Amino acid sequence: MEGKFSNYRHVILLLLLPNLFQNFEVFAQKDSLTNPFFIGIKADYGFIIPHSESIRSISYSRPRGFAIDAGWLLLGQRAWDYCYCYPESGISFSFTDFNNPEILGRSYSLMYFIEPGFSLQRKIHFSYRAALGLTFLDTPYDPVKNPLNLFYSSKISFPLQVSFSANWKVNDNLSLKVSGHYSHISNGGIKEPNKGINYPTLSLGAEYFVSSHPLPQREKRRTELYPPFLQLYGMVAATGKTVSHNEKQRYPVAVAMLEIRKRFARMNSWSAGAEWVADYSLREINRRNGVDQDFNRAGILAGHHLLIGRFTFYQKLGIYIYSPTQPKDPVYQRYG
Repeated sequence: MEGKFSNYRHVILLLLLPNLFQNFEVFAQKDSLTNPFFIGIKADYGFIIPHSESIRSISYSRPRGFAIDAGWLLLGQRAWDYCYCYPESGISFSFTDFNNPEILGRSYSLMYFIEPGFSLQRKIHFSYRAALGLTFLDTPYDPVKNPLNLFYSSKISFPLQVSFSANWKVNDNLSLKVSGHYSHISNGGIKEPNKGINYPTLSLGAEYFVSSHPLPQREKRRTELYPPFLQLYGMVAATGKTVSHNEKQRYPVAVAMLEIRKRFARMNSWSAGAEWVADYSLREINRRNGVDQDFNRAGILAGHHLLIGRFTFYQKLGIYIYSPTQPKDPVYQRYG
């Protein structure tokens, strides 16, 4: 099964990153309360998922690393109305050693995160996090020096992470944290090879608030922040893609997508749709192989969307229903 970010999302991701901070403003604005500042640190350990036979032999390392967080607990009415909770929001710097220095190397990531937490007044409470940003990878694929690293070929890529945490409040300022994470790093197919690294980890950490933060008591107002009815979305986008690992020539990839979405909970919606992809790198491959086949593909997808402010974090599962040039796997995933 192919698992990756949507290629076309990465074309516009750099344009979206500055707006992540506007997303923080959406939650933080329109309230006189001071949002308490916190810092956090955690150490994590995990494994790499061998999602393709071509990278199975180098997938048996055990990633380990640490992360440092800095952010605010958002106590305003606007934040409460989004999730009937008080979320944490901030920036996380993480270092990951993939425990294979010659082939996989290390990553240095900077991500924006939003982490809704529930029943914060209790001794033990739970939270979940979504994060995305930029990462620097120090040992990319090289046809001579590092031909085995099919996970990534560019030093700059785009990490996405989802987490679930159990938090134990030691006192009003200090909490201990046990978290499970699922991380994905990819350049979106802009440069090949790009199998992408999928790795779950378990972490232990702590958070410290520089000041105490009594939680305001609020009612659950029936404010509709997202439309409850069925919605229709469309998108067109384009990117570039190389044919093989050792070539620099890029060929255009055009995408058109149409889907319907329906919110089924305050911050969750489902989607179903179809996409059409014109991948001119496939046309070039067919030309070189003397094959006369259509290079267009069409697929149908269904997925889940987590609605956080102005952004949507989604996971989709798709299947190609039209693909004369056969893909490596007819089933694929999208993350974004």
